[in-house]
Amino acid sequence: MSLQPQPVTAILVAGTGSVSRRCARILGKADLPVGQVRDWQQLLEHLDNGGLSLLIIEPGLKGMNLLEGLRLVRKIYPHLLSLVLGPIPPELQGPTLQAGAEDIMPGDLPPPLLLNWVQSFGERQRLHQDNEGLRSQILETEAYLAQILDQLEEGILTTDLTGRVLSANRMAQNLFQVPAGTLKGRALEDISFVGDGLHNLAQGVLRVMETGGHEGRFLLTPGVGSPLPVYFRGTVYRQEGQVMGAILVFRDLTGQEALELRLEESERLAALGQIAAGVAHEIRNPLMAMGGLLKRWERKLPEDHPGQGYLPAILENVRRLETMVQEIDEYLRHVRTSGEQRAEVGLEAVLKTALGKLEAHLNPDLVHLEIGPMPRIKLLGDAGSLVEMFFQMLLNGVEAMPQGGTLKLEAGEENRQAVIRIADTGRGIAPEDLASIYHPFFTTKMTGAGMGLTKVYMIAQRHRGLIEVDSRPNQGTTFTVRLPSKANAPG
Repeated sequence: MSLQPQPVTAILVAGTGSVSRRCARILGKADLPVGQVRDWQQLLEHLDNGGLSLLIIEPGLKGMNLLEGLRLVRKIYPHLLSLVLGPIPPELQGPTLQAGAEDIMPGDLPPPLLLNWVQSFGERQRLHQDNEGLRSQILETEAYLAQILDQLEEGILTTDLTGRVLSANRMAQNLFQVPAGTLKGRALEDISFVGDGLHNLAQGVLRVMETGGHEGRFLLTPGVGSPLPVYFRGTVYRQEGQVMGAILVFRDLTGQEALELRLEESERLAALGQIAAGVAHEIRNPLMAMGGLLKRWERKLPEDHPGQGYLPAILENVRRLETMVQEIDEYLRHVRTSGEQRAEVGLEAVLKTALGKLEAHLNPDLVHLEIGPMPRIKLLGDAGSLVEMFFQMLLNGVEAMPQGGTLKLEAGEENRQAVIRIADTGRGIAPEDLASIYHPFFTTKMTGAGMGLTKVYMIAQRHRGLIEVDSRPNQGTTFTVRLPSKANAPG
């Protein structure tokens, strides 16, 4: 008797009775891979070798109770199919199936029916193994895709038709400021999502479902977090033409908006710098003429002339204008040349030179100077401009403490950037003035043109750097400069 190629890889018949011997003999004549053992000990030893797809057990197998043996086999080999040869008492049939038997097979089946029965269970086992393989492949593919999605800079959510979250990548969890896995299954009504007539993210999902796709800039407020500007793009996804849910993509625009603001600020300062240059040019020659004329009047007017009382004030204001013109000239010189002479510069040498320039403006009896360790970091830029930038920042800190205080200088490296912090314990900066401190001519001092911090800002910009300020009135101000180290500076 021949059959088609069998899906059964190996069959083990356990027992020595007439029914089990008959079963093994019929299967062997059909060229099926069949083996036979005498008791539970031999059965378990045989199972350890693996490769079986079907186990046929005689109820009276020696060495262990049938139900205990079935439970043990299921526990150790959960994917192995087990058949029990009948007949067995009706009261044992239910417990036998519950203990792990796939079915109870009549022992007196004619050979063709017995072979078909065995082959059908073998085919079921093969399908089970194939399904397990496919399931494993699906899980591996899902893990691979999840790993790819977790590397993206965009936050990605998928939802079902009701708007509940099905999946979320790592960036989405970061954007929404929630622990991993807590977004899944969540409704989105409680997440503020403002823009284009929407008020929460659930409305955004509904808009996507209604229109098939929606995108734009929105303000996302995740839970108790701060509002985030995001670019949102939502599309529906379909299977066999039927809408199954939505795919939502979020890109955090915080960095982009900060970059846009810095670009606008640089352009504004550049324009103001041009105005300052024009102002300096237009008033330089008249100032020289006024200064010379006033000095002549001072010499020629009699000492008792009433005009002598006005000359000192006039001369003082002329000198103040001349100082302002000089500051503008210095500002323009540093800004124009700060990006031209690009060479390797040691941060330690730059800071020590700036501190040396500060000595002439520092009263050690009033201002206590604290200097942290000087790291050996190399920068790429113009040494003279960098010295001027740090000198202006240090001088600004000293001038902020007319009654005395502590000026602290710290330098280090963070995220492959040179980071320099200059902190004073002075009067601080009023919150309403923070947005204007880098503007030309803005100053709260009685003297100067207000070009010092403008110069600092523009020199930092020319060196691809960033400046941060943290100030509290009557507590002090900390300026932080971040500059690319030489290895990471743009070419």
